Amino acid sequence: MNIKIGCTGWSYQGWSGTFYPRNLKSQDWLRYYSQIFEITEINSTFYKIPSQEIVRRWNADTPRHFRFTAKFPSLITHEKRLENVNSEVFSFLSSLIPIHEKVSALVLQLPPSLSFDEAKPRLEELFDILPDDFLYPIEGRHESWFSDDALSYLKQNKHCLVWNDVAGINNPFPVTANYLYVRLIGDRSIPDSEFGKVTKDRKEKITDWAKKLESIQDIPVAMVMTNNHFEGFGPATANSLRMQLGMSELIWEEKRQKTLGNF
Repeated sequence: MNIKIGCTGWSYQGWSGTFYPRNLKSQDWLRYYSQIFEITEINSTFYKIPSQEIVRRWNADTPRHFRFTAKFPSLITHEKRLENVNSEVFSFLSSLIPIHEKVSALVLQLPPSLSFDEAKPRLEELFDILPDDFLYPIEGRHESWFSDDALSYLKQNKHCLVWNDVAGINNPFPVTANYLYVRLIGDRSIPDSEFGKVTKDRKEKITDWAKKLESIQDIPVAMVMTNNHFEGFGPATANSLRMQLGMSELIWEEKRQKTLGNF
């Protein structure tokens, strides 16, 4: 299985001096990130549909092989709860045209209050208008998404149910499609001001996640996104998982300088 590991975003002030060189300007962060990682999840699209000018910059700042995933705007998933969203979906998809060739998946993160039964007919309408260009993993957080009826529906329609590590969600990690999408989110106990260093030891959980991924057979690709709230520092979590999976350690400039300073 080809496992692509990245972070849920790249624009975090706490990464300056820990991941990004301290003197690197924020407008150059994505260019630097894409030299280290091969994929990222765009979390900012959840809050606002980006302008094409911004998206064109994302395209220019990343190499041809780099891949994006992006979250559907909360206007679609949370405010309108997937109902009567054709115009908003069109606007969102149009905004991503400059990185069309680099987008692997668009994530439908649904609110915890949206049950499978309520969402099902709306999803069917939504998938009627969505292009086949991308994958559309569904992050259902209501407990009904883990029921036999929901899992049967997802498998029948080859919709991937996101595997997540989120406080309060009892996800059984079913395989419902021919790919996996994993989000290591954690809880909200780590404040944004502490992003940039590991403040919560979750090595055992990372080991468990590596074992879960290694146990899956006949799935060609998995996309794994690590969040700062998981341990405090998304890139470090990504590196820990990589090494547990026998992949090479990623080395960035600040990490190299710190290592050299210890000699």
